[in-house]
Amino acid sequence: MSKHAITEAAGITADEVLRIGKLYSSNELRGIQKKLTSASGDLHKLANGWKMGAGFLGSLGDLLSIKQRELLRSAAQLVDSIGHNVTHAKEKRVRSEKETKRRQDARDAQSKQLVARTFPLPTETHEELLETIKAALILNRARQFNTSYNPSEFNVYIRNELKTPARLYGHSVEQHRAGNVRSLRYFMISDLTSHLAYDDGSSVEERLRLMQEKVAEAVGLAALTADERETLRLWQEALLPSAGQGDAS
Repeated sequence: MSKHAITEAAGITADEVLRIGKLYSSNELRGIQKKLTSASGDLHKLANGWKMGAGFLGSLGDLLSIKQRELLRSAAQLVDSIGHNVTHAKEKRVRSEKETKRRQDARDAQSKQLVARTFPLPTETHEELLETIKAALILNRARQFNTSYNPSEFNVYIRNELKTPARLYGHSVEQHRAGNVRSLRYFMISDLTSHLAYDDGSSVEERLRLMQEKVAEAVGLAALTADERETLRLWQEALLPSAGQGDAS
């Protein structure tokens, strides 16, 4: 077996760099590469002595013995070898990141299409607004939307959206409430899309199928709980034009 020169960092391969630096992005590896290049440059200046551009380090190098300068030159070559493999690792990480982004972009696009097809949730009529609220309540109970709230808390949150603010900025109470539902729809669609697009190794279609199963389980237990039905009733009354001037609670 041939021995590697002492100036060759044989143990620091690109694969080893990626293994121990698995949490490092290509930009972070690029930063390490630059530090190694800078360190190597300084060592070369000391080893080569004064010459144009070497500056103060070159002048200091002139004060060293030949053996010392040879030692610094070898150290510079070792750092160069390390830097070469870090550069190689960075390039591999760049390719990996590009592939990951390409795959994620494709999942994002597919998720948007599937959510638009499966959960269109129009919000033009009063009936459509109520269906959006119902969908949000069920999806939360199935733990597929706004899971920072448990179902009871989320139901209270939806009911509190009925409250009339101190200022309506030219809108009617009915318009304000309809706007709240449309905002709810926006965040629901965004949440569902992100959930489907998350790459856990399964396909977007598989994640949608699992989501639908969990929703079916939640509906199987109860289409709506008693508290949710009451929330929906309050919204139904509040969205009627005749109720627009009132303050549901």
